[in-house]
Amino acid sequence: MAPVNPGVSRFLHDGRLLSMPRRWEHRKAVARWLAHATLPDLLEPVTEPELTQRLAALAADPVGVRRAMVDLGLVHRTRDGAEYWRTELTEYDVVVAGRRTFHLDGARVDSVATFYDELDRVFMAGEDWRLGPSLDALDDLLRGGFGALHGAGPAAVVWHDYDHSREALGFAATRAHLQGKVDDPQVFDAELFRRRLADLEAGRGRTYLELVLEVFAGHPEVELVLR
Repeated sequence: MAPVNPGVSRFLHDGRLLSMPRRWEHRKAVARWLAHATLPDLLEPVTEPELTQRLAALAADPVGVRRAMVDLGLVHRTRDGAEYWRTELTEYDVVVAGRRTFHLDGARVDSVATFYDELDRVFMAGEDWRLGPSLDALDDLLRGGFGALHGAGPAAVVWHDYDHSREALGFAATRAHLQGKVDDPQVFDAELFRRRLADLEAGRGRTYLELVLEVFAGHPEVELVLR
C-alpha cells in the first residue's frame, strides 16, 4: 500500500477514513491516496464488488468514497458500473527513470480523431482549448510549450494497449484520414494529401501510427514506453 503523506494522515483514524473531509482540496488529497491504494495499476479494470471490498478496508463509507473518486475524475467506470479503473497519475506512482510520467490508454484509440481525444484527456485537461488533429499539433505538444508537458522537464509517456492503437492507426485509418482531407473543400493543399494517399495505396506511404512514432522520436526528452 502507498505511504500516507501528512496532508492525508490527519484525516485517518488507525489507518482508516471515517468520513471524507469537507474542503475540496482535502477531499481530493484523500481521494488520490485511496485511488492509488485500491487501484495501484493505472488503467487496470476492477469489478465493482472488488473495488468496494478494497475500499471497505480503508474507509467507513466505501460506496461514498467510490462515488467521490469518480466525481473527482480520478477513477472512471463503465456505463453500467460493472468495472472501475484509475485514470489519473498520482504522487504515489513510481515514475519512469525519474521522469514525470503520463499514461495513454490505447484502448480508447479507434481512429485518428480519437487518438487526439486521448491526447487531450491526458495532456490538455487544464487548458480551455483542444489540440487540432494534426501531427504538427503533436509536435508542438511534445515540445512542451503548453498543456501538462509545459515545464515538465524530461518526461515519459507510457502507451498502454499499444497493439490496439497500432491496429486502429494502421492502413485503413490512415487511408480514411487522407481521403477525408482530399474530400474536404476547406483543406488548403488537397493535392498534397492526394499524393500521400496514392503513395499509401501503392505501398510507399507510412501509416498514421508510423508518423506518430516518428514525431515522438524527434523529442528524445520525452521517453515513449510501448505496452
